[in-house]
Amino acid sequence: MSETELRNVAEVPEEETTGGKKRKKKEKVKRPLWREILSWVLTLLCAFAAALVIRAIIFEPVRVDGESMDDTLSNGEIMLVSKYDYNSIWLNMPWHSDNGAQQAARFGWGNPNFLDVVICRYPARGAVNFVKRIVGMPGETVELREGYLYIDGNQVEAEKDLINPDYRVRGASDGYSFGPYRVPKKGDTLTVSGSSSSLQFLVNGEAWDRKKTTIYAKDESGKLLKIYNKKVEESRNGRAEQEMVVISWNGKDWTSANWSEIIPELSEKTFTLDENYYFVMGDHRLNSNDSRAVGALERTMIVGHVRRVAFPFNKWRGIK
Repeated sequence: MSETELRNVAEVPEEETTGGKKRKKKEKVKRPLWREILSWVLTLLCAFAAALVIRAIIFEPVRVDGESMDDTLSNGEIMLVSKYDYNSIWLNMPWHSDNGAQQAARFGWGNPNFLDVVICRYPARGAVNFVKRIVGMPGETVELREGYLYIDGNQVEAEKDLINPDYRVRGASDGYSFGPYRVPKKGDTLTVSGSSSSLQFLVNGEAWDRKKTTIYAKDESGKLLKIYNKKVEESRNGRAEQEMVVISWNGKDWTSANWSEIIPELSEKTFTLDENYYFVMGDHRLNSNDSRAVGALERTMIVGHVRRVAFPFNKWRGIK
């Protein structure tokens, strides 16, 4: 073989032969550094966006803080909380203020069920999350008799196995009772009366203890009445903040300082409730801050459904 032929053979690696046809090898082009950096940035942004979507509308890990749900949930456990069950959009990001995150935006379908364990918010507590069990649905009457749950006068058999018997009594022999308390529902009638020192409420003609429940109701012309608790900064008397009741009506907010001006007008009207409400309690009946103190919660204050304990791994389990 001549020197020229040998040289040509040595050059063959630049080409591949397939079926007798020569095909030139593709050379790998090295991308500029700025394009590599841009590719990594876009990848990270897509991952971050996907994480936000999952956290907002699918599920979110939440840590249990406290003992109010013993023995169902224990302090320090991490729960998986689904959003899609109740169609909630729940974004508690660092840039959200507490007041702005008090209520979760949600779609118009998907609602909690009786005895669901839920993540909820309380009036005037901003973005603080509470884990409780729903024990009263809209329109029902809730009662505890010696620690046992009754709905509309009937004992709830399904609830007996959920609660540790030790959490049903105060001390050795004293039974614990509460209620009866009627849970308001959308469409109930509401009347308001009272004085500059207190407000009185009737729901469907019967006396109702609002506690701290946020009320949304409309008069016959469709004007919205809102009654809610609000925390305000207060430096007098050595207190950093205090909680006041606010009546929002006719485009103006009224507090106890000037209730006497607005109550006569409200007393002449009948309002229709514009929200469904739910009654929640902790499974540790003797160590729980719940609807017995803060009243029934409107639907928008229930933001997630607790489905499972994910950590510690040896405690992995579903929630009854």
